[in-house]
Amino acid sequence: MTAHAGETARKTGDFYCATCDEKVHATEGDKILPCPNGHKAFETRRNEPDTKS
Repeated sequence: MTAHAGETARKTGDFYCATCDEKVHATEGDKILPCPNGHKAFETRRNEPDTKS
């Protein structure tokens, strides 16, 4: 799953930067923010409330 800053989050969860693995939390329906280091691509999403991952 690849997501990018500026996209709308389809689910609530923690997005992990593809470059530096920093965490960005996004709520369903909100725009995904860049990571704290300014990167904009996210490789994984974890801690979704409706899943056990």
